[in-house]
Amino acid sequence: MTILLEKLRPPALPDTVVARERLNDCFALSERVRLLMVQAPPGYGKSTLLAERLTQLEQPSAWLCLDARDDEPGRFAAYFREALTRLCRELGHTLELPVAGSLAEAMETWLALLPEQSAPGRLVLDDVQHIRHSQILECLRHWLCHQPSWLTLTLASRTRPDLGLPELRLRGELEEIGLSELAFDAEEAQTLCAEQLSLPPTRVSLERALRRTEGWPLALAWLIERTTTLASFDTLLERLDGSHPDFVAWFDELLARCIDEQDHQLLLQLGVLERFSPNLVARLLEGERLSQRLEALERAGLFLERIEPHSQWFRFHRLFAGYLRHRRHELSLTTQHELHQRASTAWLRLGNPALALAQAIEAEAPEPLAELLEREGPGLLANGHFSLLARGLATLGDTRLVDSPRLTLLHGWASHAQYHFDRTRQAIGWIEAQLELPEWAELAAEFATLRAQLAINEGDAERAAPLAEQALTLPPRYLATTPLTAAAILAEARFVQGYLDESLQRIHSVEREANRVGDAQMLLWALCHQSETLVAQGRLQAAFDVQERAIAHVEHAGLDRLPVCEFLYRIRSQLLWEWQRLEASEQAALKGIEVLDTQGERWTLQCHIGLAKVALSRGDQAQCADHIRRMRKILVQGNYHIDWQANAHATLLAWWQANGDLDAVARWLQEAPPGDPAQASNHFAQCNLRNHARAMILLGRFDEAEALLVALEHETERLGLTTDANRNQICLAGLEWQRGRHAEALAHLRQALTLATRTALAGSFLRLGRPLPEMLERLLAEHELEPLARSHAERLLDLARRQREFGRAVRLMLDDSVIDDIVSRPDVPELIRTSPLTRREWQILGLIHAGLSNEQIAEQLSVAPTTVKTHIRSLYQKQNIRRRDEAIALAGELLSRIQGE
Repeated sequence: MTILLEKLRPPALPDTVVARERLNDCFALSERVRLLMVQAPPGYGKSTLLAERLTQLEQPSAWLCLDARDDEPGRFAAYFREALTRLCRELGHTLELPVAGSLAEAMETWLALLPEQSAPGRLVLDDVQHIRHSQILECLRHWLCHQPSWLTLTLASRTRPDLGLPELRLRGELEEIGLSELAFDAEEAQTLCAEQLSLPPTRVSLERALRRTEGWPLALAWLIERTTTLASFDTLLERLDGSHPDFVAWFDELLARCIDEQDHQLLLQLGVLERFSPNLVARLLEGERLSQRLEALERAGLFLERIEPHSQWFRFHRLFAGYLRHRRHELSLTTQHELHQRASTAWLRLGNPALALAQAIEAEAPEPLAELLEREGPGLLANGHFSLLARGLATLGDTRLVDSPRLTLLHGWASHAQYHFDRTRQAIGWIEAQLELPEWAELAAEFATLRAQLAINEGDAERAAPLAEQALTLPPRYLATTPLTAAAILAEARFVQGYLDESLQRIHSVEREANRVGDAQMLLWALCHQSETLVAQGRLQAAFDVQERAIAHVEHAGLDRLPVCEFLYRIRSQLLWEWQRLEASEQAALKGIEVLDTQGERWTLQCHIGLAKVALSRGDQAQCADHIRRMRKILVQGNYHIDWQANAHATLLAWWQANGDLDAVARWLQEAPPGDPAQASNHFAQCNLRNHARAMILLGRFDEAEALLVALEHETERLGLTTDANRNQICLAGLEWQRGRHAEALAHLRQALTLATRTALAGSFLRLGRPLPEMLERLLAEHELEPLARSHAERLLDLARRQREFGRAVRLMLDDSVIDDIVSRPDVPELIRTSPLTRREWQILGLIHAGLSNEQIAEQLSVAPTTVKTHIRSLYQKQNIRRRDEAIALAGELLSRIQGE
């Protein structure tokens, strides 16, 4: 028969390949490992991974790319023999492998002829899902048992072949790369975008894309190929779902090839479930051998995976689940409702009321839904299922809610938790209108607590405190957590009123009680509130330590998906930014956004503020502009607490200052939230009025700004608001320096540094911008400082000197026009013509010449450091360069030709 040579070559790599160095450990050529199995659904880059890694790792290999016609023993034998011959030849063995009669006889003969000792090598079989013939599979099993130790069989397949993998796994002779390993991580996705897009998406958009696609390379490529601008990436991302026509058509074609009609119907029925096990499926569906059919679907590689590697619980890939929901109209509406209702009952029996409620909502049966909400509502509230509760209550409708005190109470808390305060006021209106009725009066403690919570969120601590105290005198009848919630609200009211020590004592009591009763969510909130209070007192290290305890609690109690976790990550990001630990601050803010990803963007305002501050500190104008755009969009979507507004406005002012937009500053000052310095008893009231002062300074209204900051200082001294006192002194220093009163400016700066020996503030100092280095140098030269203050001043001076001036990040020295000019010259080195550099390699050459390290180049190009190393290795090979100084010399020589000899 004719052998097609194309089938014996690895697939051609795409123009842009992401190096997958994190998987290198899976490619170790160990004598113990007989088989490397790369298995995942289509679009996960299995063949690309093998072709790219084996080349980079310089591992000897021979390839056989299979297709449907190779599922015949004689044809398979011919190609297998040819691939094996090529591998032996590459390893230096000259063997004549005879053509035998049967496949079994041939493989036995070839095994006998292979040398016992050799350098290690791989025989790669690609697209193994085409092989189903029992004789071929049996022969491959036999081959695996007897192949020499220097040979590692390497398979890439959409399905899991019947080759005795469980036995190989138990004996430690199997290395596996599956769907979760092949999914792109954040670094790889960032590199892919940076290589293909002139304006890569922000980290927020990219991480949201990773969550939506679960790192599926095919879906990420779909996004990137259609992206033309930053905004278009976000628009496409919003439309990215399994019900998108492109994915519907793709999944339709895949299923038509892979499964029969019976299994197609099973998939549609399973599509009503978020997760499932053989036990649950047996309770819900009619049919025989359901467990075996479920396992067969898993082996078929149809985007079905175990939730944990060794569990019996399964889930569909997010986009495939969306496709199945889209296709469920193929089932009758009655069948869908029956499945959802049975699933709801089954989830209740399994002790998961949240999934039971999700199914009950889909079942569209009002009375069972109302009964479920009343019975399970307290537990769902305690576990943070606010959006799910809101969906269930909205399904019932206001007419049904207003007649039930319990449903009204749930409606009030769920709407409050989602910042829908108008809906919370609506619920309170229903309560106050019916509070005299016996069944409503029975919940007086719960209702007083809800009213206190809304008051505190509206900034009215004077009204919240007595309501919380009233709730503590009444017995709870429905929500057992009511006394704990009321105590926490009272602690927060004291914080807002400026009684920090009392607030801290009360919140310690809440923490102890939450520990005693096992209320994990309230315990987390208490730790977060402690941290905020400690920050206000200037005890930032103690606040950080409390956050560490809170993070450990989140991990231990499995709270990482509760909305209250955003509170923790937000305040952690704020503190880390103040210490100028920018990478950690950014990660915390991104984590907060991830927690709230399904809740809606309006929740993420504080985290976007944190990301904008990080981008400002880095001098990254493009990234900062995107975060500012999102912040302004979110701000108009709701009426936020003054704490959120003040933080957002502080960052907007810094942005306008960096861009010299004094008109925007003047407009803001005309419309800014009002404030009274005599009432600035907490950090957000202080921040709001400090924003006023900053705006006045930018507009040259120095006397007004000074009067306001001095008035704020009276309150910080009276109430012990040490961190705000530190920030006010920094503002006063900047004010006096700008008006030319340098002695007074240095006096304020000295006081700020003294306070910073407690607070360790850095970010607030760096906001002074260009004047800060000169101010610090003069202070250090002309004044005696305490050792801790001097040490902090020296650190700030170092940070200020290294801080990028906003909008002046290192530019790419070799752009396309420069490259064309260089290459077109007759006197360029011959290697430049014969081994042309890619555009990315030219850029990296220019940045090496500019003196940037690999890490700085990676940051500049928004790619992974490993990708930079790969490009540098290619650049060096093409130009016969061995060291970095040779690369710098080459770039200098090339640039000199066009910049004038």
